[in-house]
Amino acid sequence: MRRLRAYGERDRHIETGALVLVTFLGLLYYVLTSDALSASHTSQQIASSVYVPEILVALFRSAAALLSFYTLAAICLDEEGGTSLPVFYESRERGEANMLGVHRLVPFTVWSFIAFGVYFALAALSSWVHVLGGEVTGLLLAAIPVMFAVACGTALLVSVVVTHYLVPGNFSKGFDVSHYFAWEELVMHNYNVIILGVELVLMGMDISLGMVAFPVLFGIAYVGFANAYAVFGGGIYLYDFLDPRLNGGPLIHVMLLLAIAGLFCIVVAMDALADWNVLAGAVAVGIAVYSIVRFRRPSEH
Repeated sequence: MRRLRAYGERDRHIETGALVLVTFLGLLYYVLTSDALSASHTSQQIASSVYVPEILVALFRSAAALLSFYTLAAICLDEEGGTSLPVFYESRERGEANMLGVHRLVPFTVWSFIAFGVYFALAALSSWVHVLGGEVTGLLLAAIPVMFAVACGTALLVSVVVTHYLVPGNFSKGFDVSHYFAWEELVMHNYNVIILGVELVLMGMDISLGMVAFPVLFGIAYVGFANAYAVFGGGIYLYDFLDPRLNGGPLIHVMLLLAIAGLFCIVVAMDALADWNVLAGAVAVGIAVYSIVRFRRPSEH
């Protein structure tokens, strides 16, 4: 694995880029030629729950959306910024960088949390429409399940990577990991999956395996952005493994996209379990969430 994340005599960015582009075009073709974007949910399924009163659903979703937007605003307006440990594009060396303002919207964690906020904003809108006696139709009806799929698939990836890779990996190398436990970071890679878990179990949003294309496409969009930012913008890769020039660039990118797909499949399985029995689904979601969240810093002992 160490060799895969090293630079070789020849950069592998062409192979990596071609592989990602082919994957993107294939998934885009699937989405456009299948019924993946068709509104298969009813207004009742989208806007309400069989377990919770409609007004509480609307309030819960509104609170989640406000939490997202408040957190995003807070990190952008924070004058102290946030410390990261990126790889610098030119030197190919790792070091500390302080991110300020809109640059703090660069991490995939933040992109995922934006998707989280967009989903809950749209879902809250649908719930309030229902509370007021209306019906959810058209583009809104189709967009909400898509955003739920994106939010779930990417949130799981964020929490898994931060908890089981970034925190222990950086700690073992002697880097300061305290920034991972600032309140906004905890919200974006711990409370995100907790809130989505509640939504999955109680709100009854149905998702299917065919919707796996959406979180994977979202991941590909981020890969493209990360490279553009490194080359033309900030000059850094916040995640060293996203540098397409690495020896294992093609394989690493395939593994990451497969990880998003695999984690989304787990969400689909838990959703099906919750549809079959809400208590069984709640237990499964609780175990899954507990295994990927981390609120305490690692100990030197």
